[in-house]
Amino acid sequence: MSLVENMLAAPKGVQEHDEHHEHLLRAVKRAAAGELTKRQMECVELFYGKSIKEKEIAEILGIRPPTVCRHLAKARRRLRRVLEYYI
Repeated sequence: MSLVENMLAAPKGVQEHDEHHEHLLRAVKRAAAGELTKRQMECVELFYGKSIKEKEIAEILGIRPPTVCRHLAKARRRLRRVLEYYI
């Protein structure tokens, strides 16, 4: 299961194929694939998918912590903008 699918897994009591849930999942996948740079996606996957702190992400990727913060902020803005369009 991908990070996006993991983040948007249907909550308990919701049918896995609920139409709204499926629509949201497709929108997030589209947004992540088409809107995020490779570096932004790496930061998002490490921060949200693996719960790694920004300082550690910086060390892993060989960049400075403020750069990680900027990548995460830009990724959130891009995803928010795309999701507002789809939802």
